[in-house]
Amino acid sequence: MTVIETTRTDSSRLVAAEQLRRLADSLNEELERTNDRGRRSGIGQFTTPSEVARTIGSLVEPKGRTLRVVDAGAGTGALMLGLIASLVERNIAVPVKIDLVETDDVALRLLRTATQEAKTTAAAYGLSVETRIVEGDFCDAPRWAGNRRFDVVVMNPPYMKLGSGDPSRRAILHRHGIDCPNLYAAFLGVATTLLEAGGQLVAITPRSFTNGLYFANFRKELMNRATFRRVILFDRRNRLFKASSVLQETIIFSLQMTRPLRDDLVRVETRADHLSEPHRVHDVTHDKIVFPRDSQKYINLPASSAETLATSQVASLPADLTSLCLGVSTGPVVDFRSREALTSAGASGSVPLIYPTNIKAPRVEWPVPTTKPQGFIVGDKTERMLFPNGPYVLIKRFTAKEERRRVVAGVYLPIKGYDYIAFENHVNVLHRNRSPIKESEAVQLVEFLNSELVDTYFRMFSGSTQVNASDLRRMRFPQLESTDSIHEVHPANRLSFADTADLLQ
Repeated sequence: MTVIETTRTDSSRLVAAEQLRRLADSLNEELERTNDRGRRSGIGQFTTPSEVARTIGSLVEPKGRTLRVVDAGAGTGALMLGLIASLVERNIAVPVKIDLVETDDVALRLLRTATQEAKTTAAAYGLSVETRIVEGDFCDAPRWAGNRRFDVVVMNPPYMKLGSGDPSRRAILHRHGIDCPNLYAAFLGVATTLLEAGGQLVAITPRSFTNGLYFANFRKELMNRATFRRVILFDRRNRLFKASSVLQETIIFSLQMTRPLRDDLVRVETRADHLSEPHRVHDVTHDKIVFPRDSQKYINLPASSAETLATSQVASLPADLTSLCLGVSTGPVVDFRSREALTSAGASGSVPLIYPTNIKAPRVEWPVPTTKPQGFIVGDKTERMLFPNGPYVLIKRFTAKEERRRVVAGVYLPIKGYDYIAFENHVNVLHRNRSPIKESEAVQLVEFLNSELVDTYFRMFSGSTQVNASDLRRMRFPQLESTDSIHEVHPANRLSFADTADLLQ
C-alpha cells in the first residue's frame, strides 16, 4: 500500500473528511426534496446517511495498487464520499478509480457535484481520484463494465421484490447463474461476478437473505463464491434510514471473494445504531457462521459467545420434526380472502378462528377482546381449511425484533362443543398428519419453544420478523417424554419461560 505523508495536520484531515460527509447528507436531502417518498419507494431508493457511509468506507482495505472501485446504485455518491473521507483520514494515498453506476436523473445530476468535491479534497492530500459516472443498470454489467474487473464494490442497493417471472430476475439468472428474489440480492450477486479473486464487497442490506427458503438458492451461490470477514449488527432497526421510514432489520458486512478456510475468523460487532460505537465485539470461526454441512446455507450471526454456545446446543439435540412424526403448516385461513366466512365468536354454524392475538404464551385463549372476527362459518368451500379439534402447538408467524420473545408459542387445547377448529394464516401449527397431537407432547414442545435457548438461537440466525415454517423444519428438538403424567398438570399452571436444561439432558 502506498502511503504518502503530507504537511497537513491530522486535525486538517479530520475537518476535510467531515466536510465531505456533510456534503453527502446535504446532497441526500436535496434528492429527498426532489424525489418524493412515493417515487423513491417505487424504485427502491433509500439514501445512505453519512455515518453509514463512514462505516462502510472504514471497512475498505486497499491492497497496495490502484484501487478499482464500483459504487453500485450510487445515488448521490454518499458511499464514494465516505470512502474518500476515510482514505483521507487514514492518510492512505493509493490511487483510486471509481465507477459510479446510477439510473435516476436527479441522483446523476447530484453525483457530478459529489465527484468534483471528492477529487478536489483528495488532491489536497496527495490522493489521486478518477471517477466515471455510468448512467445505466448496474445489473446489466456486461454493457457498462465489459470484461473489466474490480478490487472493491460498495453498495446500499435498492430493495424491491422480484417475482419468479420478473424479467430482471430471469435475466440475472441467465447472465450470472444467480437466482435473486429481491433486487438487493441481485446487486449482491452481480457484484460477486465483477470482483477479482480476493476482491472485497462491502454493503448494507436487509438481513432477510440470511435464512429461509426464499433466499436459499441465492445463499448457496453467494457462499460458494465468498467468505464473510466482518459483520455489523444493530439493536435499533428504525434509525439507519429514518428519513425513508425503513423498518427492516439491516446489517453492514464485508465479504471477500475467496473460499473460507476452517479457522478463518469473522468479526461480528453489535452497535445500538449507526451513530454508536460497538458495545459488543465477537470473533467466531467461519464454520460457525455457515455450517459446512447445511444444505440450505443459513447464515448465522452470533453476537456473543453465549449465542455461539446456543447454536451448538441446539445443533446437538437428537430430534427434528420429522423424527418426532410431526409436521408444521401455516394456518390455511387468509381472512381477507374469506370475508364471507368470517363471523363473531360463537355464532351459529361457526367454529373458533384462532389468530396470533389468541396466543397468550404458554397457552391459547379464545375468545379474547379484539376487533378480529373469531368465528369461521363451516360450509362446502371452507371445510378443507379446518383442522380436527384437539391439542396443537401454535406459534406466531410474525414478531418484532423489539419484542421480548422472537418465538412465541402456545398450547391449543380443544374447545368444548366443536368438532373442528380454524387457524388464521399468521399462525404456524404443529400437527401430526393434519390431526391433533398428544397434550403431553404439546406441553413439552411449547416449553422448549418458549425457552431462552430457542429465543437466543432464533435471533442469531433469523433475519426477519417472521418465524418461518421452513426454520422450524430445520431446527433440532429434544426427544419428547412418552409419559402421559404431564396431563395431570394444566399448562396454565405448569409452563414458564424457564431454562430448558432439563429438556436438554
